[in-house]
Amino acid sequence: MRSDVPPRSRSALATLLVAVLVVAGITGVGVAVEEPRDEPSDTSPPVRVYVSETLDISNVQLTGGGTVGTERTTFISTTGDSVFTVSPENADFDGVSPGSYDADTDDDDDPELVVVQPRITDFDVRNERGVDIAGDTVEASDFEEVRITVEYNFAEADRLDVTVESPDGVDLAGNERITESGGNVTVDTSSADPGPYRIEVEGSNIEAGSATTEVTVAGGRTATPTPEPTPEPTPPSTATPTPEPTPEPTPEPTPEPTATPPSTATPTPEPVPEPTPTPTPEPTPATTTESSGDGFGAVVALFALLTAAVVRWRRE
Repeated sequence: MRSDVPPRSRSALATLLVAVLVVAGITGVGVAVEEPRDEPSDTSPPVRVYVSETLDISNVQLTGGGTVGTERTTFISTTGDSVFTVSPENADFDGVSPGSYDADTDDDDDPELVVVQPRITDFDVRNERGVDIAGDTVEASDFEEVRITVEYNFAEADRLDVTVESPDGVDLAGNERITESGGNVTVDTSSADPGPYRIEVEGSNIEAGSATTEVTVAGGRTATPTPEPTPEPTPPSTATPTPEPTPEPTPEPTPEPTATPPSTATPTPEPVPEPTPTPTPEPTPATTTESSGDGFGAVVALFALLTAAVVRWRRE
């Protein structure tokens, strides 16, 4: 500091310098971390740690003297509304509520730790023309490369890993990372295919410090696609109508012939044969025979009469 600066001015400059240092310590401006820290670089209480961070706090100084040590330690919120217990050499702050915490191993109530919620305060994604495309749908010609700029509040403790994931799951960013708040990286996306691209920045140890956006590529990489020739419409074919089938004529029913009653033939009377005349026997002259009695002669006479009568009837 120059010796010719008035005391009042020197005091003002000192105050301004302290303020700048405090702001830099809070925002992480000017702090670069290539790898996530394993333990706090400054162990004077209260030590800043971040939600979801895992690190060794065994060397953190107690406000009542000594250090936290390696034994499991319980920390109590100075407001009395939150408590957590960790193994100091591998303390996991995942899920711990932000706030100031006092270790129960000393005799005072002054905090040894301040748990801070990690935040991405600015996440900017621009194409090669400088247009902010975060959350937009763009043509492939407007997605030749992306420049990602991020500000965050945990630069003293961790880096940010960058991911640009294509629709088929390929990370176009490779191993790109941002190591200080306000830093940026540029990723080549010139081979982009249509579809959604997930762009994410995340702490490699502090997982709660992350942000994600998406850019969708709408079409192919050719700006003016060659139009495909419009096919000539094929005239509709004139279908030859299928002839209606000629109905088979319904045959007239053949009338049943009326049965002619059989004529009753008048039978021709068969000629009655003329009876052959029986020759009348010549009467045999009666021979007087002696008989033993008068009755026998009468019988013979009667038989002769009957025979004559029959002959006469047949003639008639």
